[in-house]
Amino acid sequence: MNDIRATLLLSVQRALLGAVPHNLRAVTCGWEGTEIKLRFVFDGEIAEETYDDARIAGTEVVADFPAPWTISEDIVRLDHPDSIRPGALALWAYRRKEGLAETGN
Repeated sequence: MNDIRATLLLSVQRALLGAVPHNLRAVTCGWEGTEIKLRFVFDGEIAEETYDDARIAGTEVVADFPAPWTISEDIVRLDHPDSIRPGALALWAYRRKEGLAETGN
């Protein structure tokens, strides 16, 4: 895997196809050593099914990486208009459009 950044972004975006619920605000990702990190940020209550969908996306991502790669998923509630930048990982795989007033988020 020569370009982890590109591979990871493409993998996350593929895993999200058809799996983005209406209350998903952002997905950021990164890696440390051989651990892939995903952070899902939701607006409002997170249903158990939504947790499961995020974990399934994580499983699909880690399947694109050979051993010894592992994954950790952070699934958080952060209601709009709170900023989604604090806690964000280095790479942005998904970010929903939110009003013009949030350009600093």
